[in-house]
Amino acid sequence: MNEKQKKDIRNHLIQILIGVLIIIPFFNEKSWLRFIALGGFLLIMFNIIWFVKNSEEIIYHFFPSKSIREEKPKFKDKIWGHISMILFFSGLIFLIFQMGNIENTIEETSFWKKYGLYGFSFSLFCLLILYKLKPSVFNESGRRYSVVFGFVLGLSFLTISTFSFINKKYAQTEITESEFIIDRKSTGGKKNNTHWIFININNSKKRFEIEQKLWNELNVGNRVLLRLQVGFFDYNFVTEIKPTANTS
Repeated sequence: MNEKQKKDIRNHLIQILIGVLIIIPFFNEKSWLRFIALGGFLLIMFNIIWFVKNSEEIIYHFFPSKSIREEKPKFKDKIWGHISMILFFSGLIFLIFQMGNIENTIEETSFWKKYGLYGFSFSLFCLLILYKLKPSVFNESGRRYSVVFGFVLGLSFLTISTFSFINKKYAQTEITESEFIIDRKSTGGKKNNTHWIFININNSKKRFEIEQKLWNELNVGNRVLLRLQVGFFDYNFVTEIKPTANTS
């Protein structure tokens, strides 16, 4: 890695640190000062995008492979690059279809952490097996990059979405009902026709997407009734949200 590349990495890391230092004192501001925190966030995102864009080159310089690009890659090696992309897009599509179920899971944060870790660990195990059986797959920088990230993200997505599907598909039949107070309402904006309510559950603010008609009927401070079901893996999820007789 030459001096210019090292300087670029150092400068972008410094800018991320500056962005964090800007956000910290203005994070909870409600006045115009909140836009200063927004500026820090945008600075961080700009530099993270730079790292993502240049990630293959950065990884290559820290962990060089035998070649950057092979002139005549073997088909048996090349096919793993395609398999990794199939895994990635399959996992992404399945996860998109399961996002509604995951967002309606009461312990959503715990669910993401637990099964995300399972998926990440499983992907590393698969990559280790592949490296032992076909080490030549990792000889080219571009193919190595594609395979590693395709397996890590794809298998993580597939694991999370599969456990979400099973948790709801084989849930207990018993349904319980609990009342909660609406803490906040929000919409996705003019171009995004989504409507959310926010409820404090177990000392954590949880967001639920509801139909526009129901959203219009409810106000902050109103009570709503959540119908809850215990999933196969003991993760509670909401099956229905409706107003109560007492909405004051």
